[in-house]
Amino acid sequence: MLEAEKALLTSLLACLLFGYAAISCLVFYRRMRRRIAEYSEAGEAGTHRLARLVHSPQYGLALWVTGAIGVIGFVIASWQLLLNLFVILRSG
Repeated sequence: MLEAEKALLTSLLACLLFGYAAISCLVFYRRMRRRIAEYSEAGEAGTHRLARLVHSPQYGLALWVTGAIGVIGFVIASWQLLLNLFVILRSG
């Protein structure tokens, strides 16, 4: 396998992983907020600790920072993917 093809596969894998990280952080953030609201309405035991965790500033900040890193990584990996495609197309 050529060096450019290896780089292409690596960038493709990075795009997939960073994209998955960004999307899953945002989905997880929203689902946890909704689930806490559902548990609070139902009056289930043990929701107090979970609600404190979800409503703490560190929770939201950690998920948003992780999602932002995923988005930035996705953009960089996508750019590398395009560059590698151009190299392969030009050499072929």
